[in-house]
Amino acid sequence: MVKFQYILTLNEPVYAEMAADNAIKLAKMYNAEISIINVVDNNLFKEEEIGIQTELGRTLVDKYKLICENNGISIKNATVAIGSPVFEILGMQEEINASLIILGASKNKLGKIAEKLVKDAKCHVLIARESTAGDELFSNILIPVEGKKDAKYAGKFAASIAHRSNSNLTACHILPHKVKVDEVNEITKPVLDIAKSKGIQAESLTGEGKTADEILNIIYDKSFNLVILGYSSRGKVSRFVHGSVSEKVIHSATCSVFVVKSIRTERIYTVPK
Repeated sequence: MVKFQYILTLNEPVYAEMAADNAIKLAKMYNAEISIINVVDNNLFKEEEIGIQTELGRTLVDKYKLICENNGISIKNATVAIGSPVFEILGMQEEINASLIILGASKNKLGKIAEKLVKDAKCHVLIARESTAGDELFSNILIPVEGKKDAKYAGKFAASIAHRSNSNLTACHILPHKVKVDEVNEITKPVLDIAKSKGIQAESLTGEGKTADEILNIIYDKSFNLVILGYSSRGKVSRFVHGSVSEKVIHSATCSVFVVKSIRTERIYTVPK
């Protein structure tokens, strides 16, 4: 059986431990192989600094390679590259056909590298934040739903993760006007149906007001530690992900954000729980 390939990026060293924690736990869930990369940005450092930064990068990569191996994770590549971080990471993704890129980020902030990867990567992207570190990975998952297509893709991955982590699963829809329960239930139904078919309990949550603000309030108030957003089947970022609503959620969420791209439709292999 061909293993899933994940990429752990270490270009935000402050959040490397957080990203590695998420990468290891997901790799165990899905029996995946990890490739580790740190890129020395040759537009950021002077020529005489490149060597020093390369050595620092190698130390960082070797550290997390050892941590992964000590946790029973197979390492495919452990690379220090010189060039544009986004270009080199996307190059590795294409070379090994990785299905997921994992990187750490601060609470309420997204760096330029992460922003570009979310937009340009031809695979799923996980922005790992502190709320997912610790003994348990994901315990409370939120799926903001706008349309049925995005709900389908996000729902499949959410159900898969929830099954393996015994997580709570909630689909939400925000309306700019007084909530009509029937309307909301129709929109969130694809997620609930997918969850039910996998034997997972899920609930629907409604709200009204400014969409991004309400989603961020829900994340905080209900202590969600993962938000899953779906991309459309057209191969482009969906209206939800492309618009200011999702950009604000990805940037400002206090929890991790998993961006699911429909161009990655590989089946999920079952692994022993």
